[in-house]
Amino acid sequence: MFVRDSLSGRMVAFSSKRSKRPHRPTTCPFCPGAEALTPPAMLVLPDADWRVRVFPNAFPVVSGKNGRHEVIVETPRHGEWFENYSGAQLALLFGAFQQRFAALSKARNARYVLLFKNFGDKSGASIPHEHSQILSLPFVPDAVKTEWKNRKALEVGMKRPALIEDQWFKVICPEASFFPYQVRVLAKDKNARFESLSQEQGVALLTLLQSVIRKVKAAQGAPDYTVVFHAASKGKVMRFFVDVMPRKAVWGGVELGSGVLVNFKEPDVALRDLKTA
Repeated sequence: MFVRDSLSGRMVAFSSKRSKRPHRPTTCPFCPGAEALTPPAMLVLPDADWRVRVFPNAFPVVSGKNGRHEVIVETPRHGEWFENYSGAQLALLFGAFQQRFAALSKARNARYVLLFKNFGDKSGASIPHEHSQILSLPFVPDAVKTEWKNRKALEVGMKRPALIEDQWFKVICPEASFFPYQVRVLAKDKNARFESLSQEQGVALLTLLQSVIRKVKAAQGAPDYTVVFHAASKGKVMRFFVDVMPRKAVWGGVELGSGVLVNFKEPDVALRDLKTA
């Protein structure tokens, strides 16, 4: 159930099931052989002897007519981190991302699809086995509307110094980073959409993210992070980008009380640190 707070204007999702999520269970439900501990899969790649597995989230933020919430188990190997995946594994993972993004986008009530990844306790990840999540919403979030309205800011971002880049993507430290060492990956094609990226481009994107995450972990001295894939809503065109947000810092009274974010690491300093990480 969604309710908009009439004072702040923020949308709130109520989900009693979320409170029942297991935290670091004794038996990992994402490992091979434990498939019975999760809902049945709707996608396994490359076959029954899976290396990527997708199933409905047993503790969803949204369900039924309000949308879908799915878990993407990225690897069968417990303790294998994203930044160490092989190119073949990245290809399978990107294929799963795109297939589920397309499927959720086509749902009757879906207005927006969000793909994201949490790693570490401070990011909100309750199970340490590497996984991502994807969900559809019956509305376009205000934050997404604001991004599209201010999409020219992405063109300004393209002019910032690069941390890394290839023929399709440029990695920068945003001018107004929310978190210390936040990194943004921008598509060089301003009309690029996540669902239309080729497999070659998708693998290149995930390979860049591997490099970024290695640097972020080394620079901040803590592993926790969140990755958010920012796709335009239906019928809109906006430069595709991905934010990697380290989660060492915790929001407190200033952030929660005023909405003003406090970042102790200026982006130019962060860029310098990350280049040497």
